[in-house]
Amino acid sequence: MSKSFFFSAFVLLITHCAAAQDGVKFSDLSWAEALDQSKKSGKLIFLEGYADWSQPCAILEKYTFTDREVGAFFNSNFINIRMDMEDIAGAVLAEEYEVSSFPVLLFLDGNGEVVHRGCGAVETDELMTLGKAALGAGSLSEMEQHFEDGERSLDFLVDYSLMLADACLNRTKLVETFFSELPHSKWMEESAWAMINLNVSDPYSEPFQYLMAYHDMYGLKYGKDTVDQKIHDVMLDQLIAIYEGEDLTLFATQALRQLMSEVDFDKKGELQSLVNLKAADLKANWPVYAENAVKVVQEQQVEDPDQLNEFAWKFYLFVDNEDHLSQAKNWMRGVVDRYPSATYYDSYASLLFKLGEKKEAVKYSEKALQAAEIELEDLMYYKNQLKFFTEGQ
Repeated sequence: MSKSFFFSAFVLLITHCAAAQDGVKFSDLSWAEALDQSKKSGKLIFLEGYADWSQPCAILEKYTFTDREVGAFFNSNFINIRMDMEDIAGAVLAEEYEVSSFPVLLFLDGNGEVVHRGCGAVETDELMTLGKAALGAGSLSEMEQHFEDGERSLDFLVDYSLMLADACLNRTKLVETFFSELPHSKWMEESAWAMINLNVSDPYSEPFQYLMAYHDMYGLKYGKDTVDQKIHDVMLDQLIAIYEGEDLTLFATQALRQLMSEVDFDKKGELQSLVNLKAADLKANWPVYAENAVKVVQEQQVEDPDQLNEFAWKFYLFVDNEDHLSQAKNWMRGVVDRYPSATYYDSYASLLFKLGEKKEAVKYSEKALQAAEIELEDLMYYKNQLKFFTEGQ
């Protein structure tokens, strides 16, 4: 039987993006042929780089590329091609153009130079905006040139940062260049705060460490709630990365806990509970795990059945505190009422059995077996559980 992960995974739709008859028409050209045609016609290439497993690709196919207005604009102004970024030819381009997510939307000239770019399941108006920017002023390549030429005004930096984010491009170089040129005495200025707020995501980077050190001063100048939210978001993203990672997770968790101890910010307590929960899980410190799981459910009002089931199952396996077990039982009672399934019934029955409520445990174990038969799950596990609970009465 498989128990759920703490952070629920998104299920990706396995599909292939097809060209729409009434929308954008993609030419069946090789990359070399598209470049040659672009040079001869003077038109930019619009390249959608996709992967077969990408759900955003399916969304583009269904809702965006089929739009007649989008099709008319793109068919008139661009050489439209599509490439699988995971086949041999596409993988070469994916590496050359630093593609990290799918779909990528590239606007290129006949020399293969990127003029503009976007990414993701953009809506029709967003795709039109990308296309118009590629043809006119304010393209990404133009913004890059302005930055290289020394443009550092606040409005420009905000626009450039948002454009990079919309293109799913790494902004580390932008941040490093900006702060390497700016004296520390000016890191409190509005442009520096905008760079931190929009682009800094590494809690161990120098700009973020500076924000931590002068947290109160930033709060007075730009609003405590805004500054606290930035700190909270960066720490939460780091915690999620730890949960999803495989290496040095205990070290990373302890380092994050130390970092959090250095500053007070809004919702710090909630993050501390999550960090403590992860550390206790890694160290198999089940009393501390249970204590923080209860806090997390209360503080974040957790209702996701898989998350609650994750906690409950570990409580059954490793926790002996009756108060904590009773709270887990209450969570799972709500879960089985809303989402009757073999896995949830089984977790609930297991908690009941551990708390000595053996008749109820048998009752819900029978429900788990019945649900397993309907859900076509492995029945042997549920039969063994029912036998164990029945014999334990």
